[in-house]
Amino acid sequence: MANISELGQLQTSEPLDFDIYKDAQDLPPLPSAGEYVVRAPEMFLQEAFGKTRANHLSVQVDPTIIGPTNEGYVIRFTKVSAKTFKRGGVTVSQLGDYLRAVGWTQKLITEQEKADAVELTTNLTYRVMTDWRAYDKNDDGTAFVVEGMTNFPSDGNGGYSPFVSNPGHKDLITGEPVLVRANLVVRRYVPAAAQV
Repeated sequence: MANISELGQLQTSEPLDFDIYKDAQDLPPLPSAGEYVVRAPEMFLQEAFGKTRANHLSVQVDPTIIGPTNEGYVIRFTKVSAKTFKRGGVTVSQLGDYLRAVGWTQKLITEQEKADAVELTTNLTYRVMTDWRAYDKNDDGTAFVVEGMTNFPSDGNGGYSPFVSNPGHKDLITGEPVLVRANLVVRRYVPAAAQV
């Protein structure tokens, strides 16, 4: 029997009841890159509102796909930033693109007004263009990134595998490259005016 007394003072955890234990489930299939109709969250918790490293307002807007396929798939970790940049000489932002996709037309001045506007988008539908992105850190601290579904390996059935080997990050036990799974990411919010 293992003698864990040599480990010192351990943090006590809750008991495990295997009569009601919830097993881990397989990940749902990754939707193909493309255009989807999505729905904004049913509510925005306070935790959805944050700030970027440069102290700009950031909101996690994780949309749920409602069609034309992959209904119910949540595009997790989708954040929009209020940091502005120029597009065609006009001031825009990711947050502005999100609001335009749901049909927002009113001018927004303060960060509070922008946050309030996002909060009013609950359950609204809009369109997004999506693609795949895999991200992992290499053993030397650099980043390994693969972007674009067509840059992933073939699945052998005319499609693409959402898993890619990261040669710069080795498994500690086997020494083999770590497999990294792609995530579905929003590449562009389709403005409501273009959603005719």
